[in-house]
Amino acid sequence: MAIADSSSISFTAYYTGEVWRQHGLASAVFETPQGRMLYRLGQPLEHTARFLAGVSIQTTLLQRHHIIDHVVKQAIEQHGVTQIIEIACGLSPRGTQFCQDYPDLHYIEADLPDMLQHKQDLLTRHGLLNSRHRVVPIDILAKNGVLSVAEVLGSLDKRRNTLVITEGLVNYFALEMISGFWTRLAHALQDFPKGGYITDLYPNFTWHPMVKLANFFVHGLAFATKSSVTLHFEHQQAIINGFAAFGFKQTCVHIPEAYYQQLPIPTQRIASLVRVVENWV
Repeated sequence: MAIADSSSISFTAYYTGEVWRQHGLASAVFETPQGRMLYRLGQPLEHTARFLAGVSIQTTLLQRHHIIDHVVKQAIEQHGVTQIIEIACGLSPRGTQFCQDYPDLHYIEADLPDMLQHKQDLLTRHGLLNSRHRVVPIDILAKNGVLSVAEVLGSLDKRRNTLVITEGLVNYFALEMISGFWTRLAHALQDFPKGGYITDLYPNFTWHPMVKLANFFVHGLAFATKSSVTLHFEHQQAIINGFAAFGFKQTCVHIPEAYYQQLPIPTQRIASLVRVVENWV
């Protein structure tokens, strides 16, 4: 069943947005009272996690955000992408930044109607929406209708190489549920000259020393957000095989350690858990 509104997980969007702002990835435009409060409340937990485990939620959020940005830039500069739709955009600053950096880029931000209205109000207030940067409502679980992936992507310019981004979304759904979205997305992307999809995900790596803590965390997050939080895929090849089965012809799995000397991302003492998955149809 589709989530009826964004209220159950919006607090994570506020917290994540403030993490990006505090670390220079988002401007003051994206500052919110909710985000400031949640960030302050989360600092004792963050400091304790870094001291005991050498890793924290913020570390993971910053790793995935930097890597996604890097892969998106490569898609623009090497694959000729000129149209991007970021689904479950929340308070992501990516649309504003990329529209400034790439004058030919069209950027569409999409989310459930309630969260999207908040984002639209924020961007409108600061004069950041225009013909190249706009917002549209979407429900990734809708199989048909105006909010469905097929309808939303069908309304885009079919002449442009197009990229879809999701960040901080897919682990809120069981694999059998999110796989339907991935299959519909792969099919819709085939209508463009070149179609790609970038997402982060947290695999169920049973070998990982922190997997028990990760499972404890996701169960707590599921309770707090009143949502299902699930770790997907048990190894890297399973990720590649999985996305191939959903209809993607090329998949590359990016791990944070590969970027420790390349991007300004925080490092950690133990193996990373988050992955950034780049797919092309």
